[in-house]
Amino acid sequence: MQLTIATLVLAAMLPTTFAANCQNSGGVANGECVKFYSNDQCKGDPIGSFKPTCEGNCFQFDSFSSVFVSGDGTFGTDCTLYSDDNCSVEQTDTGNVVVGGGKCAAAPNAKSMKCFYRC
Repeated sequence: MQLTIATLVLAAMLPTTFAANCQNSGGVANGECVKFYSNDQCKGDPIGSFKPTCEGNCFQFDSFSSVFVSGDGTFGTDCTLYSDDNCSVEQTDTGNVVVGGGKCAAAPNAKSMKCFYRC
């Protein structure tokens, strides 16, 4: 397989692009965020993160054990975590987090989640 310069540039940009989704602190403008972790305490580097919307799509991932959610100080973020990969067997719910730095919720070996923001 031959790599082109464009491929290398895109590969270098991707981690930064995805990380930019949750750069602001929770509880402030644009602070809405969902970060997910391989451990059950939201410690260390997250596996990934995204900005939630009001659509509540079923987000699927191979396996994660906790999520850290934050709102923007005016509107909240709320996630429900599921043990199956199609958002049907509920494990836990984070509750609606609006203010403060955020909240961690554990759900060992979760495989999917639905997260809502500003609904």
